[in-house]
Amino acid sequence: MWIAYQPFNLYKEAKDHVVPIFQKQKRTTFKTVALKQIKEAIHSGKLKPGDRIVEAELAREMGISRFPIREAISSLEKEGTLITIPFRGTYVTQFDENDLEELYTLRSALEELAIRILMEKITSKKIKKLESIFAAMEQATHKGKVGRLIFGDMQFHQAICELSGHRRLLEIWLTLKDQLGSFIALEEHSYGGPDQLLKTHYPLIEAIKKGDSSLAEKRIREHLFEALQVVKEALRKKPEGKPD
Repeated sequence: MWIAYQPFNLYKEAKDHVVPIFQKQKRTTFKTVALKQIKEAIHSGKLKPGDRIVEAELAREMGISRFPIREAISSLEKEGTLITIPFRGTYVTQFDENDLEELYTLRSALEELAIRILMEKITSKKIKKLESIFAAMEQATHKGKVGRLIFGDMQFHQAICELSGHRRLLEIWLTLKDQLGSFIALEEHSYGGPDQLLKTHYPLIEAIKKGDSSLAEKRIREHLFEALQVVKEALRKKPEGKPD
């Protein structure tokens, strides 16, 4: 009897039993939504250092259960953005002058390096990217949208790190981002309004457009040093927070 030859399909057999490497993408979870909203509230200054975070209130305002709120709070605690004090509650972390000095000097070192690398390989496309972000900051200022200005400020500085192409530098900068958010909100009020905060970026953007590497590095150093002094003064004037 003639039996037709059926070749063994090794690829098919392997494929049927292979362990997936990638996971299917899920829709945005309530935890992600809660995390985003809490961060935005802190960065915009709506939630200030020392303010208490109450699960039940956040769940009610966002229209979701307390579980994703609890997950978001846990993530923010790990990042150092929130702190839970036993028998008292959860609060937005307060920073003292030493914390401020450490954050801003580290940030300055990272951004000075980022802009030095960026200016070595600056292109018109990269300049346009920064100009686009800055234009959005100007629009937010003129419309009185302080939250959008603060978001744009962080986006502008993050873009400098991203456009440098230094992946590890960017990763380190991003770990500081959420802690810096509270101080950026303080900057806006301490400068005397959105217009003044916006103006501090003009010398920097002009130096970048000129393609002057040493000037751009000098400008970002001066820009961040001024921000440090302004926020430091604001912290000194700020009344003591709620948690001890």
